[in-house]
Amino acid sequence: MKAEVIKSGNGAAEITVNGSKKLAILTTLSSKIYKQISRQELLSEPGIIIKDGISAKWECTESIEHKGKLIFPGPYYSGQTLADIDPDIETLLNLAIAFQAITKKNIPVTGFYTPGIFIPEDGSILIFPPKLINYITSQLSESESINFWQPYNHPDASGNLQFSFTLGVLAYKLLSGNLPYTGIEITEIREKMRTSKPVDIKLLKPGINNSIAALINKALSLKEVKLEDWIKDLKLWKLGGAVSVISEEAHLQIQKVAEKKQKQRQKQFKRDQFFSRNWKTIAVIIAFFAFIVSFSIGPIKNAMEPPITEGMTAKQVVETYYRGIVDMDTEIMEDCVEKGIGKNDINEVTQLFVISRVRTGYEGKSGLISAQDWNDGIITILEPGEQVYGIADLVLTQSDNITFMADYIRWYPNIPEDADSREILPPTKIFVKDTLSLEKVKDVWIIVNLERITKAGR
Repeated sequence: MKAEVIKSGNGAAEITVNGSKKLAILTTLSSKIYKQISRQELLSEPGIIIKDGISAKWECTESIEHKGKLIFPGPYYSGQTLADIDPDIETLLNLAIAFQAITKKNIPVTGFYTPGIFIPEDGSILIFPPKLINYITSQLSESESINFWQPYNHPDASGNLQFSFTLGVLAYKLLSGNLPYTGIEITEIREKMRTSKPVDIKLLKPGINNSIAALINKALSLKEVKLEDWIKDLKLWKLGGAVSVISEEAHLQIQKVAEKKQKQRQKQFKRDQFFSRNWKTIAVIIAFFAFIVSFSIGPIKNAMEPPITEGMTAKQVVETYYRGIVDMDTEIMEDCVEKGIGKNDINEVTQLFVISRVRTGYEGKSGLISAQDWNDGIITILEPGEQVYGIADLVLTQSDNITFMADYIRWYPNIPEDADSREILPPTKIFVKDTLSLEKVKDVWIIVNLERITKAGR
């Protein structure tokens, strides 16, 4: 069978077969590889062409070897694949309608491969045979994958969630001129998708409609967005435009913020990469320094110097103990208690202290937010990497000369169960009631017993 290529692009070509014009799927598959797989299996699912929600089959029934590579001819349409064009709003709308049709028909499209989506000149959408495309994508080189596959497919999404994410990527690129996630390696792109957010489209496209911006941001954050909502908003976008005119001054101001945010995102991603790739080393460092702080520095210092509590009243000793928790000062805490008392508090503070110092050394900030500031509503939003720890609203009551009651709220970091999650969870709130007993040892008041009752807060 003789084939002549008339015009070709990424993934598709206009050819003639024995004088008859065809649209062919181009591949880099050699005939040698192809002999090892079942052609019948690869072509068992036909392609689908969709226009205005109405679908029809597009079938390849044969393969042709051309210059050592296999091509798959089917019925002719004039147009280009998405790998060769930047989709406009009409194409984006047609894609959303096509995705909805694919979902309803349970067609096994497992990802978005730009050379596998053909845009005919009549405004329809042609999805090349899914099983054939799935096989082609499994054979991609890293550079091909980075160009045509990775930026459009979230590693943790499937089904409607994946379709919505893809539409978010395409809409983001249409408005800003750039893909939201890029990288020089596959792992880098996937890691960015899992751990960082792109700069808000509202900053990159000043004046953008709030509804469209929210839709894009939700899709890229893997929040559920129905295809019906995409279709509705894209129709409005097509009719009235997505962007309103704003003043040059406002535009410049937003542009400055966008540039600042872009730099912050890049720095944050590099920090996240460092902690993700070096967490075992950091854990060893933390464990080592926690050991040193707990079992070496404190006891040596206490043995050689008088306790800081010397001359304090019993009440002042109790106040100093809780101040040590707030200030993350384990030496002060140890001076206030008999050995073994408050061990859990001291170990907890020691570990968080070391973690905060590691973060400060690398990032320039500890990432720990004051529990009192959070409790009072001075700080209400946590940035990535920030956590709340400490005590708030401390009230001390003295029942007799040696017994005190401490009522307070304790805030703890709340870590997602999924270690790879970038979700920022609100801190855990615990109501605490401590009963502390003190004795005077060598003219210095010291806490000799601490009983604690806790209750989960809201």
